[in-house]
Amino acid sequence: MTTAPSRVLLVEDHPLIRYGLAALVDEQPDLSVVGQADTAEEARRLLPSTTPDLIVLPLRLGGDRVAGIELCRHLRGASTTRTLVYTSFTDVPDLEATILAGADGLVGKWAAPEELLHAVRAILRGRRIWLPGPLGTPVQRRRTLIDDSRLTEREREVLALILERHTNQQIADRLVVTLTTVKTHVRSILRKLGMESRRDLFTP
Repeated sequence: MTTAPSRVLLVEDHPLIRYGLAALVDEQPDLSVVGQADTAEEARRLLPSTTPDLIVLPLRLGGDRVAGIELCRHLRGASTTRTLVYTSFTDVPDLEATILAGADGLVGKWAAPEELLHAVRAILRGRRIWLPGPLGTPVQRRRTLIDDSRLTEREREVLALILERHTNQQIADRLVVTLTTVKTHVRSILRKLGMESRRDLFTP
């Protein structure tokens, strides 16, 4: 019995990039493009009829970062569809915004086709992939590839609050746990991400 290809909805406001993505995805026997949109409004309209397994979208639509982030947040709230942000904007604030919007991963547009396809398939399998920038960029100097699939759900909650600049005590109050528990989670997160302190999350 043949398994049906995973369904992919593409959101991209640059026609040439959207064309290239569509061609790359449709070449794969295990993937199928079921819709294409160049605006947030069109993506919202297509979601019910295309029922994608994965949505690939930019961080910014028409140059507006808020539009891409709001679309990502809306898509995650409206369905269980996984989301991959494919973007040229990979500075620390962009990564923070992507994580907090609930994206399953981010790939910089510098990535080779096989790296993008690897991320797509990994996310479809339930992993989370962060491949933000080429060697030499500030983000890349911190870590070439952050795959936070090793983080527990609670650790992901704590990480999101850290990225919102909450203190350990504020995180403990928010999650209704002890300060000691939060510190344990923070140590585990930093160890899994290969960082020495929480400052490394914000320092290029």
